[in-house]
Amino acid sequence: MLNLHERAARLVDAIDRSDFAAALIAHLAERTEFDAATIFVHRHNQSPIHVFNNFTGEKAKNGIREYLEKTYALNPFFQAQQAGLTSGVYRIRDLAPDIFFQSEFYNDYRIKVTRQEEIGYVTRDWPEGLGEIDIALQLEENETVELALYRYLRKGDFQGTDLAVIEEELTFILACFRAYWSRSRAAHDRSQRDAPARPAEPFGQGAISSRERQVLELVLRGHSSESIASQLGISLATVKTHRKNAYEKLQISTQAELLNLYLKHIGTDLTPAR
Repeated sequence: MLNLHERAARLVDAIDRSDFAAALIAHLAERTEFDAATIFVHRHNQSPIHVFNNFTGEKAKNGIREYLEKTYALNPFFQAQQAGLTSGVYRIRDLAPDIFFQSEFYNDYRIKVTRQEEIGYVTRDWPEGLGEIDIALQLEENETVELALYRYLRKGDFQGTDLAVIEEELTFILACFRAYWSRSRAAHDRSQRDAPARPAEPFGQGAISSRERQVLELVLRGHSSESIASQLGISLATVKTHRKNAYEKLQISTQAELLNLYLKHIGTDLTPAR
């Protein structure tokens, strides 16, 4: 088994190679046990960039496509990144707001609602029964790596010790990924040059007030009215009034309709499952 310095040197040597992502996953596999991994780069104005996955089988690959095209907008990591998530190691369930998987719009689209998942749902065709921890690597102010490690829950969930050993590596892997990305970002952008750009204007611009937008954005992230009131420092009644007024101005009446408007705003769409 390689010692710490040998492992570090091996990853540094891979920075200029096309297999850096695989080398990074292999580097982490020597610190903690997991069954699969994905790497995406999230940006504020575009859909995620796919960097790596080691899922096997066409069904699982289709799950990746579904995620990139549509369900990424529901991902707690994506929502946290939009709100300014910093570098760190997180349990996916800790990133999800208080009623994330109870919201009605998670029941009708290209996802499967299940109590067996930490966040209450799984993208259609995504492998099921997985525990997940997310390594966030902030590259720039508006660009964050989501390096997700998955372990089948039948083998036992991730423990605090798993997070701790990865946190010991965080500064090092962030430096390595930044160096790799500075050399490889353009190639990844070319591979996804047709990805739709998200509009620069705020959601609901010209139709709702800035406070109403704040309320709706928190609704979309899966916060309860009580949580929204606490975060914004306003009363529960005021939250409900802002939400009611915003729905009327947008000519909608359900969270599902709200989600559809938001997804159209960012350049994607979720077609109801049949």
